[in-house]
Amino acid sequence: MLENKETFFALSTPMGRSATATIRINGEKALATLQQLSNKKKVDIKHAKNTLVNIYNKNNDLIDNVVTTYYKKPKSYTGEDLVEIHTHGNPTIINTLSKELLELGVRPAEPGEFTKTAYLNGKMDLIQAESVLLLINSTSASGVNLSLNNVAGFATSELQKTKNSLISALGLLEYELDISEMENQTATTKTVHKTIHKTVKNVKRILSSGQASKILTSGARIVICGKPNTGKSTLFNALIKHERAIVTNIPGTTRDTIEEGLILSKNNVVLVDTAGLRPTKNLVEKKGIERTKDEIKNADIVLSLFDPTTKENKRKNNKNTLHIINKVDLLDNHSLNKLMEQNPGFLFISAKEKQGVDKLLLEIENLVFKITAKNNNVFLTSKRQESVLFQIQSELEPLVTNNETNLELLAHHTKKAIGFFDNLLGKTTADDVLDSVFSGFCVGK
Repeated sequence: MLENKETFFALSTPMGRSATATIRINGEKALATLQQLSNKKKVDIKHAKNTLVNIYNKNNDLIDNVVTTYYKKPKSYTGEDLVEIHTHGNPTIINTLSKELLELGVRPAEPGEFTKTAYLNGKMDLIQAESVLLLINSTSASGVNLSLNNVAGFATSELQKTKNSLISALGLLEYELDISEMENQTATTKTVHKTIHKTVKNVKRILSSGQASKILTSGARIVICGKPNTGKSTLFNALIKHERAIVTNIPGTTRDTIEEGLILSKNNVVLVDTAGLRPTKNLVEKKGIERTKDEIKNADIVLSLFDPTTKENKRKNNKNTLHIINKVDLLDNHSLNKLMEQNPGFLFISAKEKQGVDKLLLEIENLVFKITAKNNNVFLTSKRQESVLFQIQSELEPLVTNNETNLELLAHHTKKAIGFFDNLLGKTTADDVLDSVFSGFCVGK
């Protein structure tokens, strides 16, 4: 267990006025600090029991009437003595208590220090710790469920199984290298190849979950694009149901990206209106078009708009793109039917008249579901995880591709892959990586 001699505190609830606020105190002086604040004896404070007490400053002036909970190590979130003080949610009370804690020698916590302490004390692995942050920041019910599963250790369990299979394969290889009996080597190589192939397959499956994980936790980024005057801003306003983007009949009105959050079914999405794509010498419009291209590149879903009065209604082969012909209110029935025959798979709408918009929303929902409906027990939740998994893949895949039979090479690369799994789970992780992981947390977590 981590030998942490310092006791630290932080407000774990958002600053501001509210019914209650929670201040956490962690470390070997946590219980003594609570006793000093409340004038309670140690025997009066029980593990994991809520206690109603008055807390006082050093002059014995009342700070507040609070509910306190003491968690005795190792049965706490951090694995160390932990006290939670639930005050009334008045900023003056919070500031007064914080000042008193400082005078008692309790220092302010660093960002993510409570969860980092829990990790260092073996209460959770690094994937679980990263999932705590994701749980706090998730913007949808699906993202919360995904994060809860990872916090509960489902992802860790699956990854540990994969790592253990590699350890077994390495054991076979090292045994063969020790006894050097040629007749067994063919069978061993075959078994090891099977394990490595399965591992690479699992790693690729997890890597493919990155986009789904991002959408479930942060929301899909949906970009509306097309040539000037195809009705992009009108559609943007129709989808968010208020006039957010300026709409005129002048080509090139939108010169920057505009975005707005939207809830579709159980998923949050971010809708982005963009500058029209066309050749131009206008420097401001050029900059806007560059941003449009960047947005298309980074989009989860693209809504590609076309004008029915032009001849450019051609399908683009972009992944996760809905192709839409707008302004169908300008067409008679005969022209519209002919256009539908010529452009199968397109959606036909009038953003101005709200015609076909509900169907478009349904298609977007279906596409979001299709992208996120991965049959995975493990979802990526950070760039760090993605980077380490790519390292594992690059270490093992060539062994299968090249049908490697050299036992020493197989053992060497398998051992390196096992090391990367240790990095992934946080068994062996550099301090600078840990600092990067926990720096994104709020101080109270």
